[in-house]
Amino acid sequence: MVLQILYFMIRHTPFWAIPVIFICAEFSYIYYLRRKKLVVQTCFALAGISFFALCYYYWAGGPEKAVQKVIMMLMDYSFIEEDFD
Repeated sequence: MVLQILYFMIRHTPFWAIPVIFICAEFSYIYYLRRKKLVVQTCFALAGISFFALCYYYWAGGPEKAVQKVIMMLMDYSFIEEDFD
């Protein structure tokens, strides 16, 4: 179940990563003006993770290839023992 959620999130990365980047940018600016340093750092961290996921998605070559590369990586590190063909 957890792996299916992970695969779904990887397959649909542009649909969640781009809005998260914009929302975090907006909130980090608002809280920067209010001098709430922890909130700004949290928003920047979320935006960074989303940007990294989006870059990986395009580097891997799209939804199916991105999921397939994650499956292969997990199988190499023996986190999962299933055979996906």
